[in-house]
Amino acid sequence: MFKKLGDNLRPLSFAILVHLALIALLVVGLDWKPKLAPQAAGKVNAVQATMVDEAKVQAEMRRKKDEDLRKKQQEQERQKKLDEQVEKAQQARKEEEQRLTDLESQRKKAAEETAKQQQTEVARLEQLKKDQQAEATHLEQLKAEQQAEAARLEQTKQEHAAAEQKRQTEEKRIAELKENQAAEEKRLAEAETQRKIEADKKQKADDEARKRRESEDQLKKQIDAELAAEDAEAREQAVQSELARYTALIKQKVTRNWLRPASARPGMSCTVRVTLGPEGRVIDAKVIESSGDDVYDRSVERAVLRASPLPFPPDPAVFEYLKGELDFVFTP
Repeated sequence: MFKKLGDNLRPLSFAILVHLALIALLVVGLDWKPKLAPQAAGKVNAVQATMVDEAKVQAEMRRKKDEDLRKKQQEQERQKKLDEQVEKAQQARKEEEQRLTDLESQRKKAAEETAKQQQTEVARLEQLKKDQQAEATHLEQLKAEQQAEAARLEQTKQEHAAAEQKRQTEEKRIAELKENQAAEEKRLAEAETQRKIEADKKQKADDEARKRRESEDQLKKQIDAELAAEDAEAREQAVQSELARYTALIKQKVTRNWLRPASARPGMSCTVRVTLGPEGRVIDAKVIESSGDDVYDRSVERAVLRASPLPFPPDPAVFEYLKGELDFVFTP
């Protein structure tokens, strides 16, 4: 706005000078009156002195009067024009003054607006500075958070690496267990094959021994028939007590030889029928009531075979009562 005002000052000053020059001319023009030259006056006096023709004098006077009247009218018209020019100049001066006043008002208003804009700009710059400081603080906080996140990621990475190492170690251990289990199953299969061979060999001996025992048992029954009625109840209780203790010892030994399979769950159980030979040797072991898991059942059968020979009851009556077979519930 100041630039625009400066651009208008030059034509404004020029217009003011022109108006002032016109006013000066008008003032000078108002004092001008037509005067006769001294020589012309002298000539008129000379004409009057010589008493020229009165008619010519009168005519000359009328002419002069007319000339004066014409000049007066011309002067009035010129004065009127000058008055109009002065009035126009005054009006133009007033308009110019008003325009200058308006320009000054505009300049002041522009200055005030500029001051306000400067104040606004200063406030904006201050706010911008505060915003920049806040942004710097925010960036520092983000940097700290990024560093903390990087540390957390590094820790997570290390934990993942440790977990991966542990997983690999566990997988290796499981693989070794599987290999050991496979080797054990192979050994048991070989042992089962050998056991069947030995069982076949023993079968004949057992048959002969059984026949002998049958003869002996028959003889013993005949001898003990008289005593049986008297102590049957007491002996039955003693046998059952000894059988319970004997069964508990067998369960303990089988449990010590049991390899828990991966599918085993708490509360699982199965009933095993064990065929016993002399001195507690295990001839056969078979699950007669399954746990519902075939792997679990087979592991129990193998545990019974590995536990051979089983604890043998010192009381022959207990073994006689079992007739070579024992059923017990296996619950780890």
